[in-house]
Parts: sequence; C-alpha cells; structure tokens
Amino acid sequence: MYQHLTDRAYSVPGDWQIICCSNCRSGWLNPVPVPKDLPRCYAAGYYTHETPPPPSMGSSKVIAFLRGAVLSVQKGYEHLRPEGHLVPAIGRLSLLIPAIRRRASFNLGEMVVPYQKGGRLLEIGCGDGSYLSLMRMLGWTVYGIEPDPMAAEVARAAGCDVHVGTIEDAQFEAESFDAVVSHHVIEHVYDPKSFVSSAGRLLTNGGVMVVQTPNFQSLGHRLFGADTFSLDPPRHLCLFTPTSLRRLFEESNIFRRVRITTPTACSRLAFRRRCAVRETGNFLAEFKPGRRSRWAESLFRAVEASGNAVFHWGEEIQCTAVKAAL
Repeated sequence: MYQHLTDRAYSVPGDWQIICCSNCRSGWLNPVPVPKDLPRCYAAGYYTHETPPPPSMGSSKVIAFLRGAVLSVQKGYEHLRPEGHLVPAIGRLSLLIPAIRRRASFNLGEMVVPYQKGGRLLEIGCGDGSYLSLMRMLGWTVYGIEPDPMAAEVARAAGCDVHVGTIEDAQFEAESFDAVVSHHVIEHVYDPKSFVSSAGRLLTNGGVMVVQTPNFQSLGHRLFGADTFSLDPPRHLCLFTPTSLRRLFEESNIFRRVRITTPTACSRLAFRRRCAVRETGNFLAEFKPGRRSRWAESLFRAVEASGNAVFHWGEEIQCTAVKAAL
C-alpha cells in the first residue's frame, strides 16, 4: 500500500512499507523492528519521557463543580459529587451539552470507566503515568505496565506502581482487576491477539476493557495517505479498522457486549500535523494556520463529523468490551 516510508516525527533511520490486508483492511508494518531494536524507535524526546503536570478536577471552581456533578450521575463517582440538592439535576442537564460532557471526562471518553468502590485498574502502556495519576485521584487503586524503562521511571516518580515489561510477562494474578485500559498501545505490539487474551485473563468476570487506537479507515487517512501522522513508522506495527478491531475482541471468546465507536476529538491534530509535515517534512514541527488553512480545517472537521456515524471516519477507534462470565 505504501512504499519507502521514513520516520518523519523522530528521524529514526530506516525504510518501511505498510501492507494492507485484503480481508480485514488493516495495515501492517514491513519489515517489523526486531525486539532488541525497539528501544531505538523511541527517541529520548518521546512525549512519555517528560514529567506530566499533576491531575486536578479543574482549573476553576466552576469546572471542578460541573465535572463532579456530571461524573457522579453519569459514571457513579458519588464521592466526587458537590454538596447541594440541585447537583444531580445540574449533572443530568449538563450531560445534554456535548462540550461539557466531553470535558467532564477529561476528554478521555470511555477511558474514564464507571466507578467501582475499592476497584483495581490496570493501564497497559502507562507511559508517564498521567492517566494513572488521574484515575487514582478519582478513587481507583491503580497499576501500570510499561515496556519503556525511561517512561516507567517517570510514572514511578509520580507514585504509580509500574511493572517494566509487557502484558505477557507481567506477574499479576488472574481476575485481579475490575478495569483494564490501554490508550494508543495495541498498535505498538507484535501480537495483538495475545495482547487481548492476556488482558482478558486479568479481568474479573463482568470487568471492562477499553482500548483506543488510530483508525486506519479515518477520513484523514483517506485524504492524506502517506502524510497521515497515525501511520507513524516504525512505532506503529499494526493499524486497525473498526471491523478488524471488533473481530479481534469477538474472536478471543473472552468478551461480550463489544462496542466500537470512532471519536473525532483528534481531527484538528490530524489536520495540523499533516500541514506541518507538508511544510517542514516533520510531523511535530510547529504549525500556525493561516486563513486558508483554518477554512480547510473547518471544512475537514465538518465533513468528518457529518459522515462519521455512517462511514466511521473518526481519527480514533474506541473499543469497550465486558468480560463474559464463565
């Protein structure tokens, strides 16, 4: 599908191609870096190597109030509910406003899983620990898995309990977590099937797994082709479509109620990174849109949003699956 791709984000040397599966339409990197070379694919300036800011309920009392009100009625975070008889009504009304609903979940969507008192949550590929720190603030007991020692050290410095390695070699007991999440991780692994089955083994019956990954079927990919940032060779080894990700979970015979959505929250980022690479040759270069670029960006986002419900054009795929009782 694509030939002679180079790393236009971190300048890792090499020449790659992406092959498209004729059956499921997923993309696969070829050649795949051997395990001993994987650390070389993540430059010292990779974003997970930087210390994240501490989490908070909001930058103002109003934001914190609305966030607590919405999360308490939407996802069961009753311990975060502000005082007042009208708070539940305010929370339910706020849920009707998409912008407030998104911000209440810290723009993380289903990654902010429904609350369970005393619940244990595992993040696979926890990076700098920013998500784990947030969920700990919200009341979860959190653990992480991270193959990058440098990123794991950043997460540990924030107080997170992190296993350095992969899901396959982590020494957690079976059915020891109520929620397992991964944000833009499954596209980095050698064996997605093993990844899903290993994660499922760690979930309690009825536990939830949430996975977010780039969408190989997105409008951005259709329009921008090789200038799509989410291709990201040599770090992204596999790129899923909504159909192929659903099939991966369903064929594991572990999960029920597999739900797939394609959020559009990253559309602005996808468009601007495409503009940056066209101007400078680097996806991460600073890009300041002019009037024409802003109009083009607005048109792109409008078309993506209007067609997403039918064509699944969002930049990300979000899969939420519940483990079936044995």
